[in-house]
Amino acid sequence: MSQFNHKNETAGIMGPRLLGLILIAAGVLVLIVPFFIVVSTDPQKIGLVGGGALIIGLILVSIYSGTLLDFDKSRYKEYQSIFWIKLGTWQELPTIERAELVLHSYRSKNTPNGISPTLAQNVTIYKCVLLANGTKFLALDFAKENDAVSALDRIKRGLKI
Repeated sequence: MSQFNHKNETAGIMGPRLLGLILIAAGVLVLIVPFFIVVSTDPQKIGLVGGGALIIGLILVSIYSGTLLDFDKSRYKEYQSIFWIKLGTWQELPTIERAELVLHSYRSKNTPNGISPTLAQNVTIYKCVLLANGTKFLALDFAKENDAVSALDRIKRGLKI
């Protein structure tokens, strides 16, 4: 089966992924502290709190979204993934006329709030855009140009365009 899997990793280390990392660190800390410091808490409670935080953190870190293209069966699926399970429904892939690489550059800055510094930077996103019926059908974002070029090449070979 010839498929192309695009993981959407533009969120980076923000939102649920950051919370998951914090929960993992907190869970590990709760589990190892009793080995170094004498505590009067029941070991079962320590295990439940630390283990629960660890499990919830692992679940949050494993969540991501993406798009799966199946070239053999001419279908696609936009999915949400938890661990290795991809949740989403397959849809028929329309006839793709063209696939092209588009550069999107913009100036990113955070909102000044009086606490964190106001940072600004130029950001370039490389987009593989699939065109069907003269309009944009699907756009896949990449942070690196090499990744976008190789993905575009693989998509063109898979779709035979």
